[in-house]
Amino acid sequence: MKKKSRENSELTRVWTAVIVRVLLVLVGLLIAGWLLYELRTVLLLLVLSVFFCYLIAPIVHLFEQPLYLGFHEIKLRRSVAITLVYVVIGAVLFITVRWLGPLLWEQLTELTTNMPGLVKSGSDAANNVVNGANSWMRHLKLPPQWRAYLTDRMGELALGLLSRAETFVPVLLGYLKYLPWLILVPVLSFFMLRDGESFEHTLVKLVSSERLRRRMHWLLEDVSRTMAAYTRAQVTACIEIGVLVTIGLGLIGAPYAGVVGALAGLLEFIPLIGPLIAACIAIGLTMTVSFKSAMIVTLFLIVLRIAQDYVIYPRIVGRGIHMHPLIVIIAILGGAEIAGLVGIFLAIPAVGMIVVVYNHYLAYQGLESLRAVGVPGQLGSEPEPELSPSASLPGD
Repeated sequence: MKKKSRENSELTRVWTAVIVRVLLVLVGLLIAGWLLYELRTVLLLLVLSVFFCYLIAPIVHLFEQPLYLGFHEIKLRRSVAITLVYVVIGAVLFITVRWLGPLLWEQLTELTTNMPGLVKSGSDAANNVVNGANSWMRHLKLPPQWRAYLTDRMGELALGLLSRAETFVPVLLGYLKYLPWLILVPVLSFFMLRDGESFEHTLVKLVSSERLRRRMHWLLEDVSRTMAAYTRAQVTACIEIGVLVTIGLGLIGAPYAGVVGALAGLLEFIPLIGPLIAACIAIGLTMTVSFKSAMIVTLFLIVLRIAQDYVIYPRIVGRGIHMHPLIVIIAILGGAEIAGLVGIFLAIPAVGMIVVVYNHYLAYQGLESLRAVGVPGQLGSEPEPELSPSASLPGD
């Protein structure tokens, strides 16, 4: 009887410890999630710095390559190479702004001046579309109840889009107060590039086991490759979309092709939502010219979107991030529900890193299973990889 009582008390103690640990883990996760949500703007700033870091890393690596003059080797320190890259980027931006700035500013000023008239023209065009739909339905001899139902639904859809636009614009303007924070992006990226090696060594040393240390090193390399592939793919897509939209709208005869194309290129960096906003702006402005031109612009943007998502972008991203389109859509919708515009921006990189970590976890569990069953070989005797000075440079 005493033995059974001791067993029951021991079982109760074990289960109590398990429950307490689970509760502590849940509380810790809730606190971490709350902190991430409250610091989402700072997190976005850090992510932008990481993106910029990965973007210029290959140029920094190129500037670090030694030059040989006779028998002398000239090799720049990383901090000097980063500074020179910043100078080159600043010069390129200055020349680009001086070249394209006047044209874009002229179109933007004209667009701002004509905005009331464009809104009235767009409203008249929408009314003409509704009236044309009514005459078309009468021509098809649809019952009056059907015509009234379809007309009401079209009106509700237009009002719904207008209300969404009215709620989205204040949210978007609310983020403008963080615009000066962008000055910190190159500053943070400078330290990330310069001290990336020490960051990697510090993270790896936190793990005591040699096998786990190797796994941590490989995990960091895969995360770096994934983020580099995503960043360069997004930047390339932004430039490509901006150029194609500008040329396409210009050939169609849509108004303010330069401004809309530049805006489409910038919004391309925001997955799913950005291209949709750019399309709505382009179609809305073209509606002020003619309904026919708006339909041509709509068709052009649909074809461009299909080609971009299923032909061009997969070739750009290469072997970086491999995710099914359904996962991308779910991730973006989840990010929008959790953190709004910031969540949309961070959704795909976060899911990409989760996929990389999960794949490494499966690989590690597989190796541990092989060791547990006693598979012969040198599974546990691989030499620890050397962390070269360039290993931590993002994108190498």
